[in-house]
Amino acid sequence: MKQQFTIQAISGCIIKYGGYIEYSIDNGNKWCILDKLFLPAGHEAQFRNAESKSDDSFIIEGYFNVYGHISTLAPYGTNVFMWLFYHTNVINASKLILDYDELWPLAYYCMFAACTSLTTVPSVLPATTLADYCYSNMFSGCISLESAPELPATTLNTSCYSLMFYQCISLTSAPSVLPAMALAPSCYTYMFSGCTSLTRAPELPATALAEKCYQYMFAGCTSLVTAPELPATTLAPFCYGGMFYGCENLTAAPMLPAVKTMYKSYYEMFIGCKSLKKRPVMPKKVYLEAVTMAFLPKELI
Repeated sequence: MKQQFTIQAISGCIIKYGGYIEYSIDNGNKWCILDKLFLPAGHEAQFRNAESKSDDSFIIEGYFNVYGHISTLAPYGTNVFMWLFYHTNVINASKLILDYDELWPLAYYCMFAACTSLTTVPSVLPATTLADYCYSNMFSGCISLESAPELPATTLNTSCYSLMFYQCISLTSAPSVLPAMALAPSCYTYMFSGCTSLTRAPELPATALAEKCYQYMFAGCTSLVTAPELPATTLAPFCYGGMFYGCENLTAAPMLPAVKTMYKSYYEMFIGCKSLKKRPVMPKKVYLEAVTMAFLPKELI
């Protein structure tokens, strides 16, 4: 039997929900419709049968942890996870189980956005088939989050990871690899933008890119010293646009093997990378095309 979705109070919590939801404070023996619940520190409540029209969410005063299978919260609907904990004081979500293999559009959109106290999240988000905007802004503004979960998905869709960790200023490490070989438009755009503590980027093995797929992905990552390898040989418009914009401590650029550019494919890729000592190794003709796109700091052109 699946472990029920649970909120564990760290401090005394007042809990409301914007839509319809049921709760239990005796391990599921009795269920009530939630109006307003006070949960004392150290106590837990289980929740189920949530219904939401669009962007309803928990309204929780106090600090808390969450755990259990997310699917037990909403067996009859899938839009309830959008904005679910927006701007609340959740601390630990490491034992929250996001147990869907295939996602739907906007599935977890802004789920933990602006949760400034969030320190720990699940070690892996297991879905392998994604949909439009499904993880977009999921952890944006989580300024206490230090490490990102592994992201094993191999089937992507438009903007699926866009702004996922935007402005997570304490994030030091990204997933070890983003394994998808078939990318989608804007799939990673702004994904780690503003992560000023990020020191390690994920491996990016894709060899065929999509429009805006890496656009501003690491913009403003001022602690990033080394860029990941970029083996792509098939480019797309704006695919590398601003990818490392403002990475002022980046000292080494990856080899760029593509022999043909697309419309502004290298636009602003390394602008603001004032610590770069050498320009990227790339075919001469492509380099000459790239410099017309505000590709590098002027000192390296």
